[in-house]
Amino acid sequence: MKQRLSFFYSIFIAQKSNSMIKYILSLFIVLSSFFTLTAQNNAVQDLIQEGIALHDSTLYRAAIKKFEQALNINPQSEYALYEMSLSYLKLKDYKNASKFSTEVINSNDKELSIGAYAIKSEALAEMDKIDDAIKLLKEGLEKNENNDLLHFNLALNYYKKGDLDRALVQIRKAIEVNKASAGTYLLNAYILSDKKLWVESILSFQMFLLLEPNSWRSKDAFAELLQTLRIKPVTSQPVERSFIQQQFKKSGTAEQVTDIPPLSTVDGLNRNFVYHAITSTLDSLKTAKQDSTFVIFKDVNKAVVKILERENTSEKTSITWNFYVPFFSKLTESDYYDTYCRYISAAYLPESMEWWNTHPDEAKKFISWFEYGDEGEQDDANR
Repeated sequence: MKQRLSFFYSIFIAQKSNSMIKYILSLFIVLSSFFTLTAQNNAVQDLIQEGIALHDSTLYRAAIKKFEQALNINPQSEYALYEMSLSYLKLKDYKNASKFSTEVINSNDKELSIGAYAIKSEALAEMDKIDDAIKLLKEGLEKNENNDLLHFNLALNYYKKGDLDRALVQIRKAIEVNKASAGTYLLNAYILSDKKLWVESILSFQMFLLLEPNSWRSKDAFAELLQTLRIKPVTSQPVERSFIQQQFKKSGTAEQVTDIPPLSTVDGLNRNFVYHAITSTLDSLKTAKQDSTFVIFKDVNKAVVKILERENTSEKTSITWNFYVPFFSKLTESDYYDTYCRYISAAYLPESMEWWNTHPDEAKKFISWFEYGDEGEQDDANR
């Protein structure tokens, strides 16, 4: 009996040993697969980061090669597909930009699909398929409700199509969602200007310049702002604009336009008051023989804001009265108004750029005040 038990026990031990060996082997295989996948993922991420660095250096074809290498390792990498579509867009290869952004959209990757919708819509628009781009962006907004990037791109396509009313609706939605996007304010200023809502455009141009004071498009934006304020002559040939530059490049010399802008009351504002404030301030400065563009801008702009502040009442509920006017009223009444004017005119006026470079302390205080308000000013004083 003992021999029998010993026999069965030895079989049991052998079976347990075999099971343990199988378990260890299975665990080893799983761990090996895990470490292999981890190594592959790391390699893919490294290649994508190398591609992004090349893209940021405008080496788009070299960047695409890196993304292709990443896709050879992991054909399902939505991140590599997304970055590749963006590089193709920069190369103006709109077919491939559309192709790879479509793959990202179809993957339903929440994080990347919004950007992919934007890329594909831009590619479609550049291929003269604006209606298709608009349809695509509407689809994107159905899936990603209230996204400022998609609202912006939809506004841009309506603007390119010449549908200013729909463009204005979309750009206002973009601003409601995100009040810190420079390009959104610039497009808003263009739309407002073309709709002859010139007072609102003055404020929107300044919001753009406050967020982006010294880029290649800031100089042109400030030039158009000076024209809208009647500080510089308004010409028949508009200042070159970003987003749609090709539509504004005309041959020949632009003629000066002497037309008075619309002065009717819009959104509770009698624009005649603003126009009178501009012209009377300009006349006073001319009498004083003031010829500094900086000083003229500073004084005329302040006169405009004072009129808007005077006309603001609790019954007025639009973004102009609830956001722009209170913001610029506080700014013009602050100790930083001169610094602000230097800041937003830096791309246009060499003397403003020189001042900005030689007054780093004032610059730092202004930025702190702008970001944190009076609390930031107190923190600086306590340091």
